[in-house]
Amino acid sequence: MHLAALPVELLDAILAPLAPSPASLAAAALSSAALNPSATRLLYRHLSLSDYAGNLSVIRLLASRPDLASLVRTFSVHLSDADPATLPTYAHLQRALVRMTNLTSLALYVDASTSWILSPPHAQNGQMCEILRPDPPFYPRLEHLTCNFPLDPHLAAFLGQLPSLISLQLASLLSDAEIESEPEPAFLHSSHIPLLEAYTGPARVLPALASRPLRAVHLSGDLTLDLLPSTSAPSAEEAMSHLRKAGATSNHPHHQHASPDTDTGTLLQVMSAITSAPPAPLLEALALAYPNLVCLRLMTTHALWDLPDLAFYSRIANTLATLPHLTAFELSGMHWQSRRKSSEPPAAAEKEWISPPVSPRAAEFPPPDFEDGEPRDYDFDGAFLDWSY
Repeated sequence: MHLAALPVELLDAILAPLAPSPASLAAAALSSAALNPSATRLLYRHLSLSDYAGNLSVIRLLASRPDLASLVRTFSVHLSDADPATLPTYAHLQRALVRMTNLTSLALYVDASTSWILSPPHAQNGQMCEILRPDPPFYPRLEHLTCNFPLDPHLAAFLGQLPSLISLQLASLLSDAEIESEPEPAFLHSSHIPLLEAYTGPARVLPALASRPLRAVHLSGDLTLDLLPSTSAPSAEEAMSHLRKAGATSNHPHHQHASPDTDTGTLLQVMSAITSAPPAPLLEALALAYPNLVCLRLMTTHALWDLPDLAFYSRIANTLATLPHLTAFELSGMHWQSRRKSSEPPAAAEKEWISPPVSPRAAEFPPPDFEDGEPRDYDFDGAFLDWSY
């Protein structure tokens, strides 16, 4: 039986073990006309390109071969900063992205100032680019996007073409001075990325994602009270009153998406963030905005050593008690523990949260030996406190 008589599925299965070796797939594609289609599909299905790997020439090939670009499912590229030497590669990448409309995962580790590559190539920035199509490309299968672009008009428009996106990672590489001068995030229409469940990136983008069914967020930068759904910080008494009245809804199935009338804040289960705000008011605002949190990790630059008293820890514990699904909480490296209240029956027992001990104790050192007649050492090598949490 000739290879050409075999079904395509069988040929794909025969060549599948060669997928980790692009050189073997390329050899198989050149060895037989019957194997060429299957080998080519596998060869371009998953691409990871970088200058270190010496395969950046593939970008130019994809830009000029729509038939090959349409075969790509996962695409990752590492490029150095945009300069006159690398600018042609960025232009080719822009054209290639327009043609890779069957992507399921895209990772762009490139210059943060080159978000224009996400837009269809037109005559812009002094470049001579043909218009490939009148409308922006559409990526119906793209589920995972990683890049280090700010949320500017280019990225916002690109997100509008990703109806199936469930994971977004924006790696901010800006310095503190650049963050201060960076413009506000671009407007993101509420109908864009309606299925987004996981976000990793700058905290200042969080308000733009308020209507998405987020379940996990990992925030960089400074999470302040004005970035949360409740823009004003309530007093401790007001916050606790609202938290007890609000309660929390039950867990949602993983693939159940929010209806237009659903409060998407009730879907969030995992959160980690860095903040300069006082931790107690911020935690109360988080409990109001996201009542079904399961895991919460807060790192604060606020001066905690001025606050650790009984009132502070009681306020934190009372707020944590209003989160019925919370199982793990960490505050600046301090891991809090929970236990059932013994005064209630097991079926209806509520959890109470216990703060870690913060009393300093002297570090333990072996007793000095002065019998050798050597002079005593009065330096300060051991004069410090070992804080145990």
